[in-house]
Amino acid sequence: MLDIRFIRENPEVVKDSIRRRGLRTDVDRLIDIDNKRRKLIGEIEAIQAERNKIASDSKGERPSEEMIEQGKLLKSKHEALENNLDVIVKEFNELLAEVPNLIAEGTPDGGEESNLEIYKWGEIKSDFEPKDHLELSEIYDLYDFESGAKVAGAKFYFTKHKAVKLWQAIQKVAQDIIEAEGFELLSVPHMVNLEVAKGTGYMPKGEENQNYIDQTQDLVMIATSEMPITALHSNEVMELKKPAMYASTSPCYRLEAGTYGKFNKGLYRTHQFEKLEMYIFCKPSESAEMLQKILDVEKKIHEALEIPYRITRTASGDMSAPAYEKYDLEYHSPVDKEYREITSCSNCTDYQARNLNIKFRNSEGKLEYVHTLNGTGVVSSRAPIAILENHQTKDGKVVLPKALAKHYGADEL
Repeated sequence: MLDIRFIRENPEVVKDSIRRRGLRTDVDRLIDIDNKRRKLIGEIEAIQAERNKIASDSKGERPSEEMIEQGKLLKSKHEALENNLDVIVKEFNELLAEVPNLIAEGTPDGGEESNLEIYKWGEIKSDFEPKDHLELSEIYDLYDFESGAKVAGAKFYFTKHKAVKLWQAIQKVAQDIIEAEGFELLSVPHMVNLEVAKGTGYMPKGEENQNYIDQTQDLVMIATSEMPITALHSNEVMELKKPAMYASTSPCYRLEAGTYGKFNKGLYRTHQFEKLEMYIFCKPSESAEMLQKILDVEKKIHEALEIPYRITRTASGDMSAPAYEKYDLEYHSPVDKEYREITSCSNCTDYQARNLNIKFRNSEGKLEYVHTLNGTGVVSSRAPIAILENHQTKDGKVVLPKALAKHYGADEL
């Protein structure tokens, strides 16, 4: 969340961020509710001070009838104001949670179609008509969508022997690079409580909520390991002599409701997949550099996998609420003759840290909120598609790049 003091002092800046993202949070209503909240808190504190004075004046003596009556009246007023405050605070918290982060300078306006290409790498082969990953799956016996649907429903699948080995090899290539860059490997819980899910920004209202929720225990199945890693240092004052960098491979669960049409067939959008995620906690002065570091690691991974890609700067209307600045890495699909998102990275500044109370001491010894950043290394539902499409040959073989073949145990599938 944003600092309410900043919202009070800069309402037009906040409204601009909301407008550019295509959201509708009522900032004026939030400020009005905040004023009522602060007024009520002042009144409650004044009444409590009077009650304390009465208690102090009668200490050691029986209070007079007048003091007893005054005490009863003050108690009644105090309870009424507390009840009013509970209602006001509930609305205040709901509105404040809907306010997105600010938007970094240089972010293009618009939706996904306005994402701005800033870098391109790799040779695009166009000397034959390639097969898509579903055709290659049939040839090499890689994925079983029919059995997945029988067991769990549409968008679930079984990953078979060669595909299991392929994904494990992709992970190992990425993990080796990430570990060499100084990230500490973690295994995380696959569920988080509602407070954590809301604090990370993964619990939007209505149809936008794509989480599987266990309502009997108020637990949420993670959509990304970003969720539990963000909360790893919740309610802590971190030692940040250098940025704290973590990486975790975990299952991810998403409803993907309403995501029909483009890129919907096969692996690209599924309810369950695995993802190797990078995550950084750092000082505010370091976060711009750390975002570039994550982006550079993503480049190294996909260059090691020899996947042609481009980097786009994400437009304001295509960013999640916590993101201040975001970049996508998109692989080239020789099947679709276009680029498709495969990973992304975001600087969330102190937005998530405020929600989960994660701080550090600055050079003056004062407490400040940390900045948090996240970025994807590889995803089991997308990296194999990029490998299969870009490393097939005219004669139907899939020849693996050297870095991948080393861990797969063969040069071909």
